Amino acid sequence: MLLRILLLLIVSVPHFAIAQERMVQIGLLRDRTVKKVVVMGDGGKCDIHIDGVKKGELKASDGLRIETAENGMSARSLSASYRARRSIEIIPQDEGGFRMKATDHPVEERPYSGSLKVQRSKTGLLLVDRVPLEDYIGGVIQAEAGKRQHFEYYKLQAVSCRTYALSNLRKHQGDGFQLCDGVHCQVYHGITEHDTILQAIDATRGLVLVDADIRLIHSTFHSNCGGETVNAEEVWSKSEPYLRAITDTFCLAAPHSSWSRSLTRAEWLGYLKKKFSLLPQPDQLEALLNYEPSCRDLYLGNTWPLVPLKQVREDLKLNSTFFSVRTKGDEVLLEGRGFGHGVGLCQEGSMRMARSGRSYIDILHHYYSNVHLVDLSTLDFFRDRND
Repeated sequence: MLLRILLLLIVSVPHFAIAQERMVQIGLLRDRTVKKVVVMGDGGKCDIHIDGVKKGELKASDGLRIETAENGMSARSLSASYRARRSIEIIPQDEGGFRMKATDHPVEERPYSGSLKVQRSKTGLLLVDRVPLEDYIGGVIQAEAGKRQHFEYYKLQAVSCRTYALSNLRKHQGDGFQLCDGVHCQVYHGITEHDTILQAIDATRGLVLVDADIRLIHSTFHSNCGGETVNAEEVWSKSEPYLRAITDTFCLAAPHSSWSRSLTRAEWLGYLKKKFSLLPQPDQLEALLNYEPSCRDLYLGNTWPLVPLKQVREDLKLNSTFFSVRTKGDEVLLEGRGFGHGVGLCQEGSMRMARSGRSYIDILHHYYSNVHLVDLSTLDFFRDRND
């Protein structure tokens, strides 16, 4: 009943006014320890705030070098220098953004929207981009999907990434930001200027996926499912009614649909012995050396103690848990399908579906069971009325 009322609201009042654009806080360069950065305005002036107080301006033609220092941070431009104990903020004066480069790492300069807050962490600098949600989504789509995808694919990725972001805003609650810029959350390398991606964001602006109880779903995705996705509880212990296993033939000819890894017989059995204390009897060896799953399994063969395929994948850095084992002489060949955890949306499968003429809505419903596409502003209105 609640969902029916919500859907009626969406039809009758498609877009409610939002007082200000929704902002998200993204931890930048979290995959490395950064101690030195250079920050520049992206086409305009920026205000410089030191420990919460405006202390100067950064001209469009200038850069601010920030680095760790005893008891805080130091910052220097061509015309001024600063010392901060707690924070340095670079806030654009107009609707522009900033550019940033970590000078102690071989990372390219990246353009960002919003403002930058820099704090001292235990090991280096904590860099947080306070960015409009839709600008962040555009950056995620470009980093995750590239620049040559079909328009319908960009639309479904916009909905999926937006939903994922909003349903995971507490993921880094104790770290001083909401989401990181790596694969732990969603890959984000700054804003995009790609026209098709920006058009897809505009076409789906504010649209998110909810379940039957009007809750944002965990819209997980992966590169390639290898022909079939997997139930959520088989990977993360918790069941979700919309993350159910399905057959997917669309990704089977894609670049990441198959892989292989070769080990010696001694390396394979030695790993199983060391990691799982597995001392196979002669009748067990066949299951460990020649294993052919008919579908996605949770454990390797019919052995005891159990060998979780998720653990094998992590330890051996395999592309997926969906693989067979074939032994010939001293060689053990692991032949696998897919790339990623296999839960939710298969990116390469959905790319092919988009190219074949499927709409982004049809594709989302193919991978997420019994979900509904709703307008976020309408969802906020509905929740406010029922608080």
